[in-house]
Amino acid sequence: MQKILVIGCPGAGKSTFARRLRDITGLPLYYLDRLWHKADRTHITDYSRTLPQRLEACDTVFFLDFPLEVCLAGVENRRGAQRPDMPWVEEELDAEFLQYILDFGQAQLPAIRAMLEPYRGRRQVFAFHSRAEADAWLNALAVTLRPYRPGDCPALAALFYETVHTVNTAHYTPAQLDAWAPACGPDLAAWDKSFRAHRTLVAELDGRLAGFGDLDPAAGYLDRLYVHKDLQGQGVATALCNALEEAAAGPVVTHASVTARPFFARRGYRVLRAQQVERRGVTLANYVMEKAQTGDL
Repeated sequence: MQKILVIGCPGAGKSTFARRLRDITGLPLYYLDRLWHKADRTHITDYSRTLPQRLEACDTVFFLDFPLEVCLAGVENRRGAQRPDMPWVEEELDAEFLQYILDFGQAQLPAIRAMLEPYRGRRQVFAFHSRAEADAWLNALAVTLRPYRPGDCPALAALFYETVHTVNTAHYTPAQLDAWAPACGPDLAAWDKSFRAHRTLVAELDGRLAGFGDLDPAAGYLDRLYVHKDLQGQGVATALCNALEEAAAGPVVTHASVTARPFFARRGYRVLRAQQVERRGVTLANYVMEKAQTGDL
C-alpha cells in the first residue's frame, strides 16, 4: 500500500479511518475536503468527477459502505468540533448537505460500486459495512505474524485450551468443551507434524503470543484458528485470516464453531451445511463454511 483512496458517504468516518491508517503506515495524508472547501465556505469545482482518475492512480481502495443511520450519527457527532479535514467548524447541519446524505444510497452508491467493479483484481479493494469491520482491519495492522517454529507447539496447545474453555462457553457445554480441548492437551507430535505440513502462522501483539492459525494450501482448508482469550476483538483473527487465505489458490473451506460462525460470515464465508461431529464420544455442532476467492466487494 503506497497510494490509498478512502471513499464513502459523509459521516462514515473517512478522515478518522485515514488518520489511523496514516499513524500505522506512516504514509502522508491529504484531505480532499481541504482542497475542495475554502475558508469562506465556498468551494472549487466538484471533485467527485475525478474519482475515475483517482482510482486509476491508487493501488488500494477502502470503501466505507456504512448504513445511512451510521453516517447521519457520524455527522451529528462531529458538529461543533474542530476538524483537521475542514477549514471551519460545522455548527449547524446544512439542509442541502443533509439531503445529499439522505440521497447518497440511491444517487451515489450505485455509481461508486459500478466504478469499482473494473478494478477487481487490479487493485486491493476493501469494502467495510460497519465500523467494527473497519476497526478490526486497522487493528490487524498492529499484529505481527511470523512462521510457526516447532518450539511454539506447547505454547500454542496451552492457548488452544484456554481459548476453548473461555471464549466458547456460551455455545458449548462443559462436557463438550472437555471433549474438544481436554486437560491432557493435544498430541503435540501430531500437531507439530500438521503445523509443519501446512502454512502455519503465529500472531504476536506487543511481543505477546496472541494467536495462531494454519491452512492446508493444497486443499484450501483453514484448519485451526485460535486467538488468546484476553485479546479477542483486537484484529488478531483478521490478520491471521488475511494472510492465510492468500495462500489458497481457490476457495477456502473451514469447519467453524457456533461461536466463530459470525466472524467467518463477516469475512464472506457462506454456510455449506451444519453438522454434528464426535470428539471423544461427545457430539458437537459446527458449520462447514466456504469463501470464494473472488474479491472483497
